[in-house]
Amino acid sequence: MAGGQVYYSDEERERLRRALQEHFDNKKLSYHELANDIADKVNYGLIDDSGRRRVERFLKNTHRQNDDFIHAIARYLGSVPPPLIEESAATLADFFSRSVRQPHRVDSLIGRYRVYASTDRRAHGHDGFREIMTLNQWGEFSAAPVKPMISRIPYAVIDMKPMPKHDALLVSETIFNFSVDPETDEFPDMLPRNNDAGVIVAFGYSDREAPRYFMATRTVLETRLYRLYKVSDDPLMLRGELSFNGGIGRPENMTHSDPLHPDFEVELVKIEDADGEENGIPSPTEIS
Repeated sequence: MAGGQVYYSDEERERLRRALQEHFDNKKLSYHELANDIADKVNYGLIDDSGRRRVERFLKNTHRQNDDFIHAIARYLGSVPPPLIEESAATLADFFSRSVRQPHRVDSLIGRYRVYASTDRRAHGHDGFREIMTLNQWGEFSAAPVKPMISRIPYAVIDMKPMPKHDALLVSETIFNFSVDPETDEFPDMLPRNNDAGVIVAFGYSDREAPRYFMATRTVLETRLYRLYKVSDDPLMLRGELSFNGGIGRPENMTHSDPLHPDFEVELVKIEDADGEENGIPSPTEIS
């Protein structure tokens, strides 16, 4: 496994087993179908009858599987949306939609984005954290919000799509670097299949008139909260913070008493418009 071995406690293993069992029951899959779906989504070797047996033994809790297998299960569950996700997204959109100081529609965000993650400055005490816009300190924000991130680790691809009858966008999220492995330095040519996973809504304006957004995505394993603001229009770029609720399998995450304290700083760069037209992708030096 790139980036070092990930170890799972007995408690984490049991939580993953229960989550996989619930997904297995909801989808009414066979062991063979589940093994094939895991292999397809996370590119893990669970082929033929041997893969079926490993999955069956894990669900029945009859054999202890190695951490590499458990990590594949965590990655898989981190990509599977829960049942009725579109209904949940609509409810969340209605809950958060409100009048803002200036009118702003989310339609301009429709398209595909590359998502980069970085160790959050505040989470790790970096001396440059005061130079970036941190969304927990919106009232104090005064510095230009385009300082380069500490690092830009390819993390995911996100599609934002129209959500009829709602002032929000439906979000599909494809995470290929589940552990935010810093050794990952490029986006794969062939991405996993997108899953509708959440919603993005406008969330007020800063004192610099930078549009801000709240995005929430969910899988059967965890909820991911993004607090974002617009950095530029050409290409359209969003910057902000990412917090995980309930996720495991990310050993580098910082622990903090504040449940909304960010795990990572993130940057979303639009690479494709709603009509499928590709945008140019800036280099790190072009956005610093």
